[in-house]
Amino acid sequence: MLALISDIHGNLPALKVVLEEIGEADLILCAGDVVGYNPWPNEVIWEIRKRDIQCIRGNHDRAVIYDDYSRFNTYAAMAGAWTRSVLTRVNLEYLYSLKDSMLVEYEGRRIAVHHGAPFDEDYYVYPEDAGESLLRYENPDMLVLGHTHVPFVKKFENGVIINPGSVGQPRDGDPRASFAIVDLDNGVYEIRRVEYPIDEVYNAIIENDLPPILGERLYLGY
Repeated sequence: MLALISDIHGNLPALKVVLEEIGEADLILCAGDVVGYNPWPNEVIWEIRKRDIQCIRGNHDRAVIYDDYSRFNTYAAMAGAWTRSVLTRVNLEYLYSLKDSMLVEYEGRRIAVHHGAPFDEDYYVYPEDAGESLLRYENPDMLVLGHTHVPFVKKFENGVIINPGSVGQPRDGDPRASFAIVDLDNGVYEIRRVEYPIDEVYNAIIENDLPPILGERLYLGY
């Protein structure tokens, strides 16, 4: 079984619940944005490394690495700067070691993983934008995207485009953590949702003097 996650954004309670639901997957791929917004960047990175999850970096990860939040709104910038201030050197080096994209061979299939789009890692590919032309850049059997926090599966004759949604900050109106389970042999691409303790995250955001809106939005899934 192949599992797909993305946009954890430092949300440890959500990640733990998702990993428990995934169980013993053969392979877990992460489409970036490990940190940002939520207050457990070190703990989330530890979980990823402990589970040997193959991961790329997203725009929030890059912003923290280079300490540059010029493209962020005020709340995201505050969270990014806070994240960098608490990250251990080892974990900052881990983020730096990640690539912006990856190609993975799994069960004889080619899987391309990007945070944004194959042509621009900062580009937002929403369901209505996920056309078959995106598969022509690397000709993968499956293209995995993140960044929008909106889950979807689009099947085409020459491949599948899938966004597993966001583990740590869903934005499709459903506050439950989102991830995907894939069975390539049987052509099954399933988006799954699971509840997690949002109150715990909200309280930790307040305790760490992060913007309250970052916790409030979690209850609404936007």
